Amino acid sequence: MRKTLLIACSGLLILSACKKEAEEKLKNTTTTAVTTSSVTNYYVNGSTGSDANAGTSDTLPLKTIQAALWKTSDGVGATIWVAAGTYKEKLWWPYSGADSTHPITLTNYNGGTVILDGVGASNGTQKAMIAAVSRSHVRINNITVANNTTSSAVGILFKGSGTDIQVTGCKIYNIGWTTDSTASPASTDNANPLMVWGDALASYNKVYIGSNQIYSCNTGYSEGLTMAGNVENFLIESNVVHHIRNIGIDMTGHYSWANANDSVNMARNGNVKYNIVYNCISPIALNGGIYVDGGKYINIEGNICYNNYAGISAGCENNNYTATGINIRDNFIYNSRNAGILVGSNQANSKVTYSTIMNNSLYKNNTDGGWGGEISLQNTDYVTIKNNIVYSASDIMMIALWGYSSTHLVSDYNLYYGASGSAASSTFDWYPTSTTYGSLAAFTAATGLDAHSTYGNPNYVSATNLHLGSTSPAINAGDPSFVLGYQEFDIDKQSRIQNSRVDKGADETAY
Repeated sequence: MRKTLLIACSGLLILSACKKEAEEKLKNTTTTAVTTSSVTNYYVNGSTGSDANAGTSDTLPLKTIQAALWKTSDGVGATIWVAAGTYKEKLWWPYSGADSTHPITLTNYNGGTVILDGVGASNGTQKAMIAAVSRSHVRINNITVANNTTSSAVGILFKGSGTDIQVTGCKIYNIGWTTDSTASPASTDNANPLMVWGDALASYNKVYIGSNQIYSCNTGYSEGLTMAGNVENFLIESNVVHHIRNIGIDMTGHYSWANANDSVNMARNGNVKYNIVYNCISPIALNGGIYVDGGKYINIEGNICYNNYAGISAGCENNNYTATGINIRDNFIYNSRNAGILVGSNQANSKVTYSTIMNNSLYKNNTDGGWGGEISLQNTDYVTIKNNIVYSASDIMMIALWGYSSTHLVSDYNLYYGASGSAASSTFDWYPTSTTYGSLAAFTAATGLDAHSTYGNPNYVSATNLHLGSTSPAINAGDPSFVLGYQEFDIDKQSRIQNSRVDKGADETAY
Protein backbone atom coordinates (compact mmCIF):
# COMPACT_ATOMS: atom_id res chain seq x y z
CA MET A 1 0.00 0.00 0.00
CA ARG A 2 1.41 3.38 -0.94
CA LYS A 3 2.04 5.56 2.08
CA THR A 4 1.79 9.34 2.27
CA LEU A 5 4.28 10.87 4.64
CA LEU A 6 2.49 12.33 7.65
CA ILE A 7 4.84 13.26 10.43
CA ALA A 8 3.50 14.20 13.84
CA CYS A 9 4.62 17.72 14.71
CA SER A 10 5.07 19.93 17.72
CA GLY A 11 2.09 21.13 19.69
CA LEU A 12 1.54 24.28 21.71
CA LEU A 13 3.07 24.25 25.17
CA ILE A 14 1.51 25.93 28.17
CA LEU A 15 4.04 27.61 30.45
CA SER A 16 3.04 28.30 34.03
CA ALA A 17 5.88 29.40 36.31
CA CYS A 18 7.27 31.78 38.94
CA LYS A 19 7.07 34.52 36.33
CA LYS A 20 5.40 37.11 38.56
CA GLU A 21 8.05 36.73 41.22
CA ALA A 22 10.78 37.10 38.60
CA GLU A 23 9.16 40.22 37.19
CA GLU A 24 8.90 41.80 40.63
CA LYS A 25 12.57 41.17 41.31
CA LEU A 26 13.56 42.49 37.91
CA LYS A 27 11.74 45.77 38.59
CA ASN A 28 14.36 46.46 41.23
CA THR A 29 17.29 45.12 39.24
CA THR A 30 19.40 46.80 36.59
CA THR A 31 18.98 44.64 33.50
CA THR A 32 21.86 46.03 31.45
CA ALA A 33 24.48 43.29 31.07
CA VAL A 34 27.60 44.00 33.09
CA THR A 35 30.72 42.09 32.15
CA THR A 36 32.52 41.07 35.33
CA SER A 37 36.02 39.72 35.85
CA SER A 38 34.84 37.00 38.21
CA VAL A 39 32.05 34.49 38.66
CA THR A 40 30.26 34.10 41.98
CA ASN A 41 29.96 30.53 43.24
CA TYR A 42 26.87 29.27 45.04
CA TYR A 43 26.58 25.87 46.66
CA VAL A 44 23.51 23.69 47.17
CA ASN A 45 23.19 20.60 49.35
CA GLY A 46 19.74 19.14 49.83
CA SER A 47 20.82 17.21 52.93
CA THR A 48 22.92 19.71 54.90
CA GLY A 49 21.95 23.07 53.46
CA SER A 50 19.58 25.85 54.51
CA ASP A 51 18.05 28.51 52.32
CA ALA A 52 18.82 30.95 55.16
CA ASN A 53 22.54 30.55 54.40
CA ALA A 54 24.42 32.83 52.04
CA GLY A 55 25.32 29.75 50.01
CA THR A 56 28.73 31.09 48.95
CA SER A 57 30.69 28.22 50.51
CA ASP A 58 30.29 24.46 50.44
CA THR A 59 30.31 24.42 54.25
CA LEU A 60 27.24 26.68 54.46
CA PRO A 61 25.26 25.70 51.37
CA LEU A 62 21.73 26.49 50.35
CA LYS A 63 19.15 23.73 50.53
CA THR A 64 17.31 24.28 47.22
CA ILE A 65 18.47 24.99 43.70
CA GLN A 66 15.75 27.60 43.22
CA ALA A 67 17.09 29.58 46.17
CA ALA A 68 20.51 29.61 44.50
CA LEU A 69 19.02 30.80 41.22
CA TRP A 70 17.36 33.71 43.06
CA LYS A 71 20.76 34.62 44.50
CA THR A 72 22.10 35.32 41.01
CA SER A 73 21.87 38.75 39.39
CA ASP A 74 21.01 39.79 35.87
CA GLY A 75 24.07 40.38 33.73
CA VAL A 76 26.49 38.87 36.25
CA GLY A 77 28.21 35.49 35.93
CA ALA A 78 27.59 32.80 38.52
CA THR A 79 28.06 29.05 38.98
CA ILE A 80 25.63 27.01 41.05
CA TRP A 81 27.33 23.86 42.36
CA VAL A 82 24.78 21.22 43.39
CA ALA A 83 25.74 18.32 45.64
CA ALA A 84 24.63 14.80 44.74
CA GLY A 85 21.04 14.04 45.57
CA THR A 86 17.44 14.12 44.40
CA TYR A 87 15.82 17.54 44.30
CA LYS A 88 12.03 17.78 44.13
CA GLU A 89 11.94 21.13 42.35
CA LYS A 90 10.69 22.69 39.15
CA LEU A 91 13.05 25.56 38.43
CA TRP A 92 12.38 29.05 37.10
CA TRP A 93 15.55 30.61 35.63
CA PRO A 94 15.30 34.30 36.58
CA TYR A 95 18.36 35.98 35.06
CA SER A 96 20.89 36.04 32.22
CA GLY A 97 24.65 35.80 32.60
CA ALA A 98 27.04 38.52 31.55
CA ASP A 99 28.63 37.07 28.42
CA SER A 100 30.01 33.81 27.04
CA THR A 101 32.87 33.75 29.54
CA HIS A 102 30.72 34.80 32.50
CA PRO A 103 27.50 32.79 32.12
CA ILE A 104 25.13 31.57 34.79
CA THR A 105 25.87 27.88 35.12
CA LEU A 106 23.95 25.10 36.86
CA THR A 107 26.10 22.00 37.35
CA ASN A 108 26.92 19.12 39.67
CA TYR A 109 29.46 19.36 42.49
CA ASN A 110 32.43 17.00 42.70
CA GLY A 111 31.03 14.74 39.98
CA GLY A 112 27.95 13.80 41.99
CA THR A 113 24.68 12.64 40.44
CA VAL A 114 22.09 15.40 40.65
CA ILE A 115 18.51 14.39 39.88
CA LEU A 116 15.80 16.98 39.35
CA ASP A 117 12.68 14.90 40.01
CA GLY A 118 9.19 16.04 39.01
CA VAL A 119 7.28 13.74 41.34
CA GLY A 120 5.94 15.89 44.16
CA ALA A 121 8.11 18.80 43.05
CA SER A 122 7.77 22.35 44.34
CA ASN A 123 6.37 24.95 41.93
CA GLY A 124 4.15 22.13 40.75
CA THR A 125 1.94 24.19 38.42
CA GLN A 126 4.91 24.92 36.15
CA LYS A 127 4.92 22.63 33.14
CA ALA A 128 8.70 22.58 32.69
CA MET A 129 11.27 21.11 35.05
CA ILE A 130 13.59 23.97 34.05
CA ALA A 131 12.08 27.03 32.37
CA ALA A 132 14.14 29.93 31.00
CA VAL A 133 12.26 32.69 29.18
CA SER A 134 14.39 35.09 27.09
CA ARG A 135 17.54 34.31 29.02
CA SER A 136 21.07 34.48 27.57
CA HIS A 137 24.52 33.17 28.55
CA VAL A 138 23.13 30.10 30.30
CA ARG A 139 24.78 26.73 30.96
CA ILE A 140 23.02 23.60 32.21
CA ASN A 141 25.55 20.82 32.73
CA ASN A 142 25.48 17.28 34.15
CA ILE A 143 21.97 17.51 35.57
CA THR A 144 19.47 14.65 35.37
CA VAL A 145 15.89 15.77 34.67
CA ALA A 146 13.28 13.09 35.23
CA ASN A 147 9.73 12.07 35.95
CA ASN A 148 7.55 14.90 34.75
CA THR A 149 4.28 13.49 33.51
CA THR A 150 1.47 15.94 32.87
CA SER A 151 -0.35 17.58 29.99
CA SER A 152 2.23 19.62 28.00
CA ALA A 153 5.08 18.41 30.19
CA VAL A 154 8.56 19.73 29.49
CA GLY A 155 12.00 18.75 30.68
CA ILE A 156 14.21 21.76 29.81
CA LEU A 157 12.63 24.73 28.02
CA PHE A 158 14.14 27.88 26.54
CA LYS A 159 11.40 30.16 25.22
CA GLY A 160 11.39 33.66 23.74
CA SER A 161 14.70 35.04 22.46
CA GLY A 162 18.29 35.09 23.60
CA THR A 163 21.83 34.06 22.81
CA ASP A 164 24.58 31.72 23.97
CA ILE A 165 22.76 28.87 25.69
CA GLN A 166 24.24 25.43 26.29
CA VAL A 167 22.85 22.15 27.60
CA THR A 168 25.57 19.53 28.02
CA GLY A 169 26.04 16.17 29.68
CA CYS A 170 22.47 15.98 30.95
CA LYS A 171 20.15 12.98 31.18
CA ILE A 172 16.48 13.57 30.47
CA TYR A 173 13.96 10.77 30.84
CA ASN A 174 10.37 9.95 31.76
CA ILE A 175 8.97 13.20 30.40
CA GLY A 176 5.51 12.49 29.05
CA TRP A 177 1.94 13.57 28.50
CA THR A 178 0.71 10.32 30.09
CA THR A 179 2.10 7.36 31.99
CA ASP A 180 0.25 4.98 29.68
CA SER A 181 2.89 3.73 27.25
CA THR A 182 0.21 2.21 24.99
CA ALA A 183 -1.99 5.32 24.65
CA SER A 184 -2.54 6.88 21.23
CA PRO A 185 -2.25 10.67 21.46
CA ALA A 186 -4.48 13.35 19.99
CA SER A 187 -2.92 16.45 18.46
CA THR A 188 -3.31 18.27 21.78
CA ASP A 189 -1.27 15.65 23.65
CA ASN A 190 2.32 16.83 23.82
CA ALA A 191 5.48 16.61 25.89
CA ASN A 192 8.92 18.03 25.12
CA PRO A 193 11.95 16.66 26.95
CA LEU A 194 14.25 19.42 25.60
CA MET A 195 12.98 22.37 23.61
CA VAL A 196 14.29 25.69 22.32
CA TRP A 197 11.26 27.69 21.23
CA GLY A 198 11.92 31.02 19.51
CA ASP A 199 8.53 32.73 19.63
CA ALA A 200 9.76 36.34 19.34
CA LEU A 201 10.82 38.61 16.47
CA ALA A 202 14.41 38.34 17.73
CA SER A 203 15.88 34.86 17.58
CA TYR A 204 17.28 32.35 19.99
CA ASN A 205 20.80 31.90 18.64
CA LYS A 206 24.21 30.41 19.42
CA VAL A 207 22.58 27.30 20.82
CA TYR A 208 24.68 24.26 21.75
CA ILE A 209 23.08 20.97 22.75
CA GLY A 210 25.85 18.43 23.28
CA SER A 211 26.54 15.00 24.82
CA ASN A 212 23.12 14.59 26.44
CA GLN A 213 20.99 11.48 26.79
CA ILE A 214 17.26 11.80 26.11
CA TYR A 215 15.25 8.62 26.43
CA SER A 216 12.10 6.83 27.55
CA CYS A 217 9.79 9.77 26.87
CA ASN A 218 6.13 9.63 25.84
CA THR A 219 6.00 12.79 23.72
CA GLY A 220 2.65 12.46 21.96
CA TYR A 221 2.68 14.78 18.94
CA SER A 222 5.96 16.35 20.04
CA GLU A 223 9.59 15.23 19.94
CA GLY A 224 12.58 14.31 22.06
CA LEU A 225 14.75 17.31 21.14
CA THR A 226 13.10 20.26 19.41
CA MET A 227 14.19 23.50 17.74
CA ALA A 228 10.97 25.41 16.93
CA GLY A 229 10.23 28.83 15.48
CA ASN A 230 12.88 31.56 15.37
CA VAL A 231 15.97 29.54 16.29
CA GLU A 232 19.24 29.97 14.40
CA ASN A 233 22.94 29.15 14.57
CA PHE A 234 22.64 25.94 16.54
CA LEU A 235 24.73 22.81 16.97
CA ILE A 236 23.16 19.55 18.15
CA GLU A 237 26.09 17.21 18.66
CA SER A 238 26.99 13.83 20.16
CA ASN A 239 23.66 13.25 21.88
CA VAL A 240 22.04 9.85 22.35
CA VAL A 241 18.28 9.98 21.78
CA HIS A 242 16.26 6.79 22.03
CA HIS A 243 12.93 5.24 22.91
CA ILE A 244 10.94 8.35 22.09
CA ARG A 245 7.34 7.76 21.05
CA ASN A 246 7.67 10.06 18.03
CA ILE A 247 10.46 12.04 16.37
CA GLY A 248 13.86 11.93 18.05
CA ILE A 249 15.39 15.26 16.92
CA ASP A 250 13.24 17.85 15.15
CA MET A 251 13.84 21.28 13.55
CA THR A 252 10.54 22.92 12.62
CA GLY A 253 9.27 25.90 10.68
CA HIS A 254 6.10 27.75 9.72
CA TYR A 255 3.82 26.58 12.53
CA SER A 256 1.58 29.44 13.62
CA TRP A 257 1.74 28.42 17.28
CA ALA A 258 5.54 28.68 17.25
CA ASN A 259 5.97 32.28 16.08
CA ALA A 260 3.69 35.01 14.71
CA ASN A 261 6.49 36.54 12.61
CA ASP A 262 6.31 34.58 9.39
CA SER A 263 9.64 35.68 7.93
CA VAL A 264 11.65 34.23 10.82
CA ASN A 265 9.41 31.34 11.80
CA MET A 266 11.80 28.50 11.05
CA ALA A 267 14.81 26.76 12.56
CA ARG A 268 17.81 27.57 10.39
CA ASN A 269 21.58 27.69 10.01
CA GLY A 270 22.25 24.62 12.12
CA ASN A 271 24.21 21.40 12.32
CA VAL A 272 22.96 18.07 13.64
CA LYS A 273 26.00 15.83 13.82
CA TYR A 274 27.41 12.68 15.40
CA ASN A 275 24.25 11.86 17.32
CA ILE A 276 22.96 8.32 17.89
CA VAL A 277 19.21 8.08 17.42
CA TYR A 278 17.27 4.83 17.74
CA ASN A 279 13.89 3.36 18.62
CA CYS A 280 12.00 6.58 17.94
CA ILE A 281 8.61 5.37 16.76
CA SER A 282 5.22 7.07 16.86
CA PRO A 283 2.16 4.89 17.50
CA ILE A 284 0.05 6.96 15.06
CA ALA A 285 2.16 8.40 12.22
CA LEU A 286 5.24 7.86 10.12
CA ASN A 287 8.01 9.77 11.88
CA GLY A 288 11.71 10.31 11.35
CA GLY A 289 14.49 9.65 13.83
CA ILE A 290 15.93 13.01 12.74
CA TYR A 291 13.58 15.38 10.95
CA VAL A 292 13.77 18.85 9.39
CA ASP A 293 10.25 20.19 8.82
CA GLY A 294 10.32 23.51 6.99
CA GLY A 295 13.78 24.45 8.24
CA LYS A 296 16.56 26.10 6.22
CA TYR A 297 20.28 25.58 5.76
CA ILE A 298 20.74 22.63 8.08
CA ASN A 299 23.35 19.89 7.83
CA ILE A 300 22.48 16.43 9.15
CA GLU A 301 25.79 14.60 9.15
CA GLY A 302 27.73 11.82 10.79
CA ASN A 303 24.73 10.44 12.69
CA ILE A 304 23.90 6.81 13.38
CA CYS A 305 20.15 6.18 13.03
CA TYR A 306 18.59 2.76 13.43
CA ASN A 307 15.36 1.04 14.44
CA ASN A 308 13.35 4.23 13.93
CA TYR A 309 10.12 4.48 11.96
CA ALA A 310 12.04 6.31 9.23
CA GLY A 311 15.72 7.10 9.51
CA ILE A 312 16.29 10.73 8.46
CA SER A 313 13.71 12.98 6.85
CA ALA A 314 13.50 16.46 5.38
CA GLY A 315 10.04 17.78 4.60
CA CYS A 316 7.66 20.71 4.87
CA GLU A 317 4.24 19.97 6.32
CA ASN A 318 2.86 23.49 6.01
CA ASN A 319 1.51 24.41 2.60
CA ASN A 320 2.99 27.24 0.50
CA TYR A 321 6.44 27.03 2.10
CA THR A 322 9.76 25.34 1.37
CA ALA A 323 12.49 23.60 3.27
CA THR A 324 15.74 24.73 1.67
CA GLY A 325 19.41 23.85 1.89
CA ILE A 326 19.10 20.59 3.82
CA ASN A 327 22.21 18.43 3.50
CA ILE A 328 21.87 14.81 4.61
CA ARG A 329 25.40 13.44 4.43
CA ASP A 330 27.82 10.91 5.91
CA ASN A 331 25.23 9.05 8.03
CA PHE A 332 24.75 5.36 8.88
CA ILE A 333 21.04 4.47 8.57
CA TYR A 334 19.70 0.95 9.05
CA ASN A 335 16.72 -1.15 10.13
CA SER A 336 14.16 1.63 9.81
CA ARG A 337 10.57 0.39 9.67
CA ASN A 338 9.97 2.56 6.60
CA ALA A 339 12.47 4.32 4.33
CA GLY A 340 16.00 5.07 5.41
CA ILE A 341 15.80 8.59 3.96
CA LEU A 342 12.59 10.52 3.18
CA VAL A 343 12.88 13.87 1.41
CA GLY A 344 10.11 16.10 0.09
CA SER A 345 6.91 17.85 1.09
CA ASN A 346 3.54 16.13 1.28
CA GLN A 347 1.74 19.46 0.65
CA ALA A 348 0.55 20.46 -2.82
CA ASN A 349 2.30 23.84 -2.92
CA SER A 350 5.38 23.06 -0.84
CA LYS A 351 8.74 21.48 -1.65
CA VAL A 352 12.16 20.61 -0.36
CA THR A 353 14.58 22.55 -2.54
CA TYR A 354 18.31 22.87 -3.20
CA SER A 355 19.18 20.00 -0.91
CA THR A 356 21.49 16.99 -1.00
CA ILE A 357 21.56 13.32 -0.04
CA MET A 358 25.26 12.46 -0.21
CA ASN A 359 27.66 9.82 1.09
CA ASN A 360 25.17 7.99 3.29
CA SER A 361 25.34 4.27 4.06
CA LEU A 362 21.91 2.60 4.12
CA TYR A 363 21.19 -0.99 5.02
CA LYS A 364 17.97 -3.01 5.06
CA ASN A 365 15.47 -0.33 5.91
CA ASN A 366 11.72 -0.78 5.28
CA THR A 367 11.66 -3.64 7.78
CA ASP A 368 7.85 -3.51 7.85
CA GLY A 369 8.00 -4.93 4.34
CA GLY A 370 5.62 -4.33 1.49
CA TRP A 371 5.84 -1.32 -0.77
CA GLY A 372 8.65 1.03 0.19
CA GLY A 373 12.24 1.84 -0.68
CA GLU A 374 15.50 2.83 0.92
CA ILE A 375 15.19 6.41 -0.37
CA SER A 376 11.76 7.97 -0.92
CA LEU A 377 10.97 11.31 -2.54
CA GLN A 378 7.92 13.57 -2.39
CA ASN A 379 7.70 17.13 -3.76
CA THR A 380 11.29 18.22 -4.41
CA ASP A 381 13.15 20.62 -6.67
CA TYR A 382 16.90 20.69 -7.24
CA VAL A 383 17.81 17.75 -5.02
CA THR A 384 21.08 15.90 -5.58
CA ILE A 385 21.57 12.23 -4.61
CA LYS A 386 25.21 11.13 -4.92
CA ASN A 387 27.84 8.80 -3.51
CA ASN A 388 25.39 6.82 -1.37
CA ILE A 389 25.42 3.10 -0.65
CA VAL A 390 21.90 1.72 -0.89
CA TYR A 391 21.59 -1.88 0.33
CA SER A 392 17.97 -2.99 0.18
CA ALA A 393 16.41 -6.04 1.78
CA SER A 394 13.58 -5.93 -0.76
CA ASP A 395 15.50 -4.89 -3.92
CA ILE A 396 13.50 -1.62 -3.90
CA MET A 397 16.16 1.06 -4.11
CA MET A 398 14.51 4.43 -4.66
CA ILE A 399 10.96 5.69 -5.01
CA ALA A 400 9.57 8.93 -6.37
CA LEU A 401 6.26 8.73 -4.57
CA TRP A 402 2.93 8.61 -6.37
CA GLY A 403 1.17 11.98 -6.54
CA TYR A 404 4.31 14.06 -6.03
CA SER A 405 6.83 15.75 -8.29
CA SER A 406 10.65 15.58 -8.20
CA THR A 407 11.98 18.19 -10.62
CA HIS A 408 15.60 19.02 -11.50
CA LEU A 409 16.71 15.84 -9.76
CA VAL A 410 20.34 14.70 -9.99
CA SER A 411 21.30 11.15 -8.99
CA ASP A 412 24.65 9.56 -9.75
CA TYR A 413 27.70 7.66 -8.47
CA ASN A 414 25.60 5.61 -6.06
CA LEU A 415 26.23 1.96 -5.24
CA TYR A 416 23.10 -0.20 -5.16
CA TYR A 417 22.63 -3.73 -3.90
CA GLY A 418 19.65 -5.90 -3.02
CA ALA A 419 18.88 -9.07 -1.18
CA SER A 420 18.54 -11.03 -4.43
CA GLY A 421 22.09 -10.15 -5.44
CA SER A 422 20.90 -9.48 -8.98
CA ALA A 423 21.35 -6.15 -10.74
CA ALA A 424 18.40 -7.07 -12.93
CA SER A 425 16.15 -7.10 -9.86
CA SER A 426 16.90 -3.56 -8.66
CA THR A 427 13.58 -1.71 -8.50
CA PHE A 428 13.07 2.02 -8.98
CA ASP A 429 9.43 3.06 -8.61
CA TRP A 430 9.14 6.34 -10.48
CA TYR A 431 5.99 8.45 -10.38
CA PRO A 432 7.10 11.08 -12.93
CA THR A 433 6.83 8.40 -15.62
CA SER A 434 4.34 6.21 -13.74
CA THR A 435 6.75 3.34 -14.24
CA THR A 436 8.47 0.75 -12.12
CA TYR A 437 11.92 0.05 -13.55
CA GLY A 438 13.09 -3.45 -12.81
CA SER A 439 16.81 -2.84 -13.07
CA LEU A 440 19.39 -0.12 -12.66
CA ALA A 441 20.12 -0.27 -16.38
CA ALA A 442 16.46 0.22 -17.32
CA PHE A 443 16.13 3.09 -14.88
CA THR A 444 19.19 4.85 -16.26
CA ALA A 445 18.17 4.31 -19.88
CA ALA A 446 14.72 5.79 -19.29
CA THR A 447 15.56 8.70 -16.99
CA GLY A 448 19.20 9.52 -17.65
CA LEU A 449 19.82 9.33 -13.90
CA ASP A 450 22.57 7.27 -12.24
CA ALA A 451 24.68 7.04 -15.36
CA HIS A 452 27.80 6.33 -13.31
CA SER A 453 26.12 4.36 -10.55
CA THR A 454 26.92 0.69 -10.06
CA TYR A 455 25.48 -2.48 -8.57
CA GLY A 456 27.39 -4.63 -6.13
CA ASN A 457 27.76 -5.82 -2.55
CA PRO A 458 29.36 -3.01 -0.51
CA ASN A 459 30.88 -5.53 1.90
CA TYR A 460 29.84 -3.84 5.09
CA VAL A 461 31.69 -5.12 8.15
CA SER A 462 28.38 -6.38 9.61
CA ALA A 463 24.64 -5.74 9.68
CA THR A 464 25.09 -3.12 12.41
CA ASN A 465 28.53 -1.87 11.42
CA LEU A 466 28.38 -0.15 8.05
CA HIS A 467 32.10 0.50 7.74
CA LEU A 468 33.66 -0.82 4.55
CA GLY A 469 35.62 -4.01 4.23
CA SER A 470 38.89 -3.80 2.35
CA THR A 471 37.41 -5.32 -0.81
CA SER A 472 34.40 -3.00 -1.03
CA PRO A 473 33.64 -1.65 -4.50
CA ALA A 474 32.66 1.64 -2.80
CA ILE A 475 36.29 2.49 -2.05
CA ASN A 476 37.69 5.31 -4.19
CA ALA A 477 34.58 5.13 -6.37
CA GLY A 478 32.65 8.31 -5.57
CA ASP A 479 32.14 11.27 -7.84
CA PRO A 480 35.63 12.35 -9.01
CA SER A 481 34.46 15.98 -8.99
CA PHE A 482 33.20 15.71 -5.39
CA VAL A 483 33.52 19.00 -3.49
CA LEU A 484 34.12 18.73 0.23
CA GLY A 485 31.51 20.43 2.38
CA TYR A 486 32.48 22.98 5.01
CA GLN A 487 34.04 21.14 7.97
CA GLU A 488 32.85 17.84 6.51
CA PHE A 489 34.33 14.59 7.77
CA ASP A 490 33.33 10.96 7.51
CA ILE A 491 31.31 8.99 10.08
CA ASP A 492 34.43 8.61 12.27
CA LYS A 493 35.39 12.30 12.11
CA GLN A 494 38.25 11.40 9.79
CA SER A 495 39.24 13.09 6.53
CA ARG A 496 36.39 12.81 4.05
CA ILE A 497 38.75 12.34 1.09
CA GLN A 498 41.66 9.91 1.29
CA ASN A 499 43.74 8.50 -1.56
CA SER A 500 42.66 11.47 -3.72
CA ARG A 501 39.09 10.26 -4.38
CA VAL A 502 36.09 10.09 -2.11
CA ASP A 503 34.59 6.71 -1.18
CA LYS A 504 30.90 6.00 -1.56
CA GLY A 505 28.97 5.84 1.69
CA ALA A 506 29.67 7.44 5.06
CA ASP A 507 32.92 5.63 5.83
CA GLU A 508 36.11 6.94 4.24
CA THR A 509 38.85 4.32 4.20
CA ALA A 510 42.61 4.53 3.87
CA TYR A 511 42.69 1.49 1.53
